[in-house]
Amino acid sequence: MVICGIRVSHDGGVAVIEDDRLVFGIEMEKLDNGRRHRTLGDLDQVTEILRSEGLAPTDIDRFVVDGYVPEPDSTEPARIATVVGGRPVELTIAPHQDRPGHTVPLARHRFRGHGFGSAADEYVSYHHVDQHIMGGYCASPFAARGEDALVLVGDSAPVRRLYHVVAAARKVRPVAIFRDSGSPLGSLASEDSSLPTKLVVTGECALDIKWNSRLREQGMVEEIWVPPFPDDSGAAIGAACCEMFRKGRNPALRWGVYCGPRVGVCGVPDNWRRQLCDERGVAELLHRKGEPVVVLSGRAEIGPRALGNRSILAPATDSAMRDRLNGIKHRAADRSVAAICRVERAAEVFGPGGRDPYLTFEHRIRPDWADRIPAVRQVDGTARVQTIDAAAKSATARILAAYEAISGIPVLCNTSANSEGCGFFPDVSAAARWGGTRYIWSEGYLYTDQARARQTTRERGPAQRDWGYTSVTW
Repeated sequence: MVICGIRVSHDGGVAVIEDDRLVFGIEMEKLDNGRRHRTLGDLDQVTEILRSEGLAPTDIDRFVVDGYVPEPDSTEPARIATVVGGRPVELTIAPHQDRPGHTVPLARHRFRGHGFGSAADEYVSYHHVDQHIMGGYCASPFAARGEDALVLVGDSAPVRRLYHVVAAARKVRPVAIFRDSGSPLGSLASEDSSLPTKLVVTGECALDIKWNSRLREQGMVEEIWVPPFPDDSGAAIGAACCEMFRKGRNPALRWGVYCGPRVGVCGVPDNWRRQLCDERGVAELLHRKGEPVVVLSGRAEIGPRALGNRSILAPATDSAMRDRLNGIKHRAADRSVAAICRVERAAEVFGPGGRDPYLTFEHRIRPDWADRIPAVRQVDGTARVQTIDAAAKSATARILAAYEAISGIPVLCNTSANSEGCGFFPDVSAAARWGGTRYIWSEGYLYTDQARARQTTRERGPAQRDWGYTSVTW
């Protein structure tokens, strides 16, 4: 079964699941340097995105549309204004969320009146809160192991909704609603021993790594999972997961975090020079030049965080680098900069360390490392950390491994490669137009801003070796 999930309103997107495999998840803001939280403004864009991935609407067995928020407690279907073929239309979709005593989680709504380019004149829709539940659970290790789990949805503070996913029965039952920011799990865990000891945390609140860490530290559950797309950026994936969970053969989603748009192909931007350069060459440049480098590689990350394929990498050894990165990103000077660290050494550098591939928990820099990586240290001594495995099929994993071999430091700064108010850069041309860095690396080529290179040479004098102009092979 091929399922296409669709999010029409803010954080619009399209995702396709074939059987139990995520084929792609594309958010509108990551296309054509789109504005953040961009809507799916024209339903014809669904067909365009499918075709860009080698699919036609007739290849889709079921279109699933995420619910909407006209009135949070409404049990009536919602209508959302959109466009088809340049004409304004209203698309009928499921309400925002279940309402205890009136509706049930994972209620399946069927509508007619639009086929998204297919011959069928129908689609289905689920509550908006359902996509959070199913997107988080189906992507979790609990689903992969066929285990029940609690799902805590913090979609709109201070309300938290807790659900129990019953894996074998393919059902979801509501457990409780909380209306404060404290931990809701303590009393429940002691009162109901039948509840699962595995917890999925999702919704916009799950982007708060301090909140996630507090939940984990309280030890009220055995294991916690936070997906890399907990907010509405994962709504299209979550909508498709609702149908897969109810109608598919497997409740667990096979997925990878690099399922976004492919990096665009473009020529060499004006005033930029392109030269062959492998990942070790990038590592040499970072170490010797101490300059930030935009890295655009393969398919983009799904979710709101840059995890190496659409990142700006920079050395963490100079405290001034945080100010520099915040300056080029037009952010507050005291804004924290995330770290990317080799998972094999994460526990040596950070506490607790360990695996954290999606920047979901808080870590504390160990005293021996505090002065060695000051650019990623926050005022309270903590850091936001993405761990990455050297064996991962990622250019950034290879850059980091080479950088560690050269410098002895298994950590780099990692911030998102985007201009203010926009999604990730779709290609080298977009990053060059932004112009925040001297170097851009993409798909085996290093691009160097010639005007800035000449200015730097005049200011500093000739360098012994310029890795930006050198083709380096492993």
